[in-house]
Amino acid sequence: MNNSDQLTRRALFAQVAIGLSLMSLAVRKASSAQTVAMPLLSEKDPAAQAVHYVEDASRAKDVQPGANCSNCSIYGALGDTQGSCTLFKGKLVKAAGWCSSWSGL
Repeated sequence: MNNSDQLTRRALFAQVAIGLSLMSLAVRKASSAQTVAMPLLSEKDPAAQAVHYVEDASRAKDVQPGANCSNCSIYGALGDTQGSCTLFKGKLVKAAGWCSSWSGL
């Protein structure tokens, strides 16, 4: 193996590493943009009222201790304070929220 082969191989590995890093940043930025674009679910929304959604689980009746959106099986975290829920397409819910469809499975 000569010197030019090593330089070419090193350059290739460097480019791959840079490409993977940039791709990771692009995915993270796209996920942040999606979070911003989706509105927060209102407790007054008919779909929210149908399942007794509240933004703060401590205000919910009949809630199990420690149960909230952040530990529900149908919740998808999109940050520390909010995320998506399969019940409310296109809207975010508070991580500290709760509804009667909460599932800890």
